[in-house]
Amino acid sequence: MRMAEAILQVFRGTQEGEGTYQDYPVPLYEGMVVLDAVHYIQANYANDLAVRWNCKAGKCGSCSAEVNGKPRLMCMTRMDQYPEGSRSAWSPCGAFP
Repeated sequence: MRMAEAILQVFRGTQEGEGTYQDYPVPLYEGMVVLDAVHYIQANYANDLAVRWNCKAGKCGSCSAEVNGKPRLMCMTRMDQYPEGSRSAWSPCGAFP
């Protein structure tokens, strides 16, 4: 049985403000949020990927990011909002480096 998967295009930047998007395939499971997917990427592909989060309850705003150009909280944005196999582009919010 094939596991459902999504492709996250994660912006990987430098302190100088340059960077590119990198694709990471992530297996999906029921109830998964984007922050879970980012932690999967850290554990399996890019242990140097920085991500800021605190409460994982949608209260603090620490995990704010832009998905396809719109601000979202990674801890509250469910992966099932995006069709299986689709690509979604994730980057830091414009106000935060």
